[in-house]
Amino acid sequence: MPFLLIAYPFLEFWSLLEFSARTSTFATITYILVMIILGYWLLQLAGRSALLTAGRFPSANALRGQLFAGEISVAVGAILLMIPGLISDVFALYVFLRAALRAVFGRGGSRPGPRTAEPERDIPNRSSDGESDRGPVTLEGDFSRIEDD
Repeated sequence: MPFLLIAYPFLEFWSLLEFSARTSTFATITYILVMIILGYWLLQLAGRSALLTAGRFPSANALRGQLFAGEISVAVGAILLMIPGLISDVFALYVFLRAALRAVFGRGGSRPGPRTAEPERDIPNRSSDGESDRGPVTLEGDFSRIEDD
């Protein structure tokens, strides 16, 4: 594993050199700049979407199953696009295709796995008599202000 971490930047550089040798230097530089701009744009889009999604769910448990399926994978793919090189772009394409298949087919195919949590099922009952209160928790009690000496 450490060998792969050391070899990865060199493999990315080698892929760019091969791409430049087969096309031109201008095409390679243009490709790198377009991928960085596209990755930056997708990262901004995924960030806004993730914040809007987070605002709709009242608890962290309800959010967990919904958020990590789509927006986070788009953010990871966007970061991979921003890394110069063809290998990271292939990985980004894999991440995007996997997220698209998961969005279209639910879990991405017939492979068994844990179901994504629905917001209504992950909110615990907050009332003592078993009713399901979906609103915020209000704690009642007495308090007194203590002044510093």
